[in-house]
Formats: sequence, structure tokens, C-alpha cells
Amino acid sequence: MEEPLTSLEQAFTDYRRALEECRKKYRPTDGLLGFGHSIKDDPCHAHMDQDVEKTVAKICKAGPSEKEAESAVRLLLARDDMPTWPESAQLMLRALERHCLPLIPFLSREAAGELLKLYDVRYKRWDRFPAQKEVYKALKAHAQ
Repeated sequence: MEEPLTSLEQAFTDYRRALEECRKKYRPTDGLLGFGHSIKDDPCHAHMDQDVEKTVAKICKAGPSEKEAESAVRLLLARDDMPTWPESAQLMLRALERHCLPLIPFLSREAAGELLKLYDVRYKRWDRFPAQKEVYKALKAHAQ
């Protein structure tokens, strides 16, 4: 199972690299007042979303152990390096969290409870997007 988890981590590494390349090719005024394109419009965001979705599907298909599922979910939900990512990636990183939903049934109740507490601290109720509310609800249901 190590390969899909490594692929998931590699997707984040590749995404960060792609963002750096975007930063180099776009000027600060690109996208200003709706003219031209900006980093936020770059296809690297959609590619990252697709990569994570495919990798999570592979992990689920392989039937991960509780520990492997927890590692994958933590990678998606509990990124300690999130504040160091460029502003143009922040919303995408939050949106990617929804891809952990198929992995939640593979978690132990204890792991789901720990992740729920961590998630509750990271995002207050009023600061959650709809996808994050769905993740919170699924973790809560699985932890009970």
C-alpha cells in the first residue's frame, strides 16, 4: 500500500512545484480587473484535484488498513505546512479535503475521533466551507 500513499504525497510536491512555475510566468498585474489570466486560473489546480481523486480511488480499491487510511486522511486534512503554501493554493488545499470522504469508513473509531478534534480546532464551525462541513459530519458519524 505504500505506493498510493507515496503517490499522494508526490501529488502535493508536484502541485507546489507547478505553483512555483506559475508564479514565475505570471506578472503581478495578470488577472487584474479581469484582464488576462492569473495564477488562480492556471490548470495546475484542476490537475491536482484530479490527481488526488485518482490516488484516493486507488487507495480505496486496494482496501487500506486502518493505519494506511489514517495516514492518507491526515495527509489531506492535517497538513501542518498549509500556512507556508502560496495564497493562490489555499482554497484548493481546503477543497481537496473532500477527497478523504471515501477513506473515512476505513478509519478506526479512535482515529476518526482524533481527526475530528483536530479538524474542529483547525476550522471553527463558521469557517467551514460546505465540503468541510461534509467531512466534519462524516468524521463525527464514524467516530460515534
